[in-house]
Amino acid sequence: MTRARRAAPRALSFVLALFVLVQSGCAALPGLMTGAFTGAVDAPAQVYRYHRGEFDRHPEYWVFNLLLFVPLGIAAGPIAGFGKGMGTDVEWLLDHVTYQKAFTTYRDESLWRPYTIHW
Repeated sequence: MTRARRAAPRALSFVLALFVLVQSGCAALPGLMTGAFTGAVDAPAQVYRYHRGEFDRHPEYWVFNLLLFVPLGIAAGPIAGFGKGMGTDVEWLLDHVTYQKAFTTYRDESLWRPYTIHW
């Protein structure tokens, strides 16, 4: 009886996790799967976008930017990519963005820029 009690929450959590992944839409799962790579590219690029003048005046900041934000982008990229994908799915449901823009461009709404929040 105790073995069945332990297995029931595991089975329920597995079914719920599978349901969330299947029902989450078209962009959430690719965001999760490609998040480490896109995070490694987009995290330092996002820092540069916000501090472009500082990087132009002090090019030595690039070393610190790459050494600090590439590993951070790899580590947090899947979570950020999944969140960006879920947000993109919601925006698609609200008819604010098309999947063509989200998957084929590198604009702010692109799924390939997980650290760029545009809404």
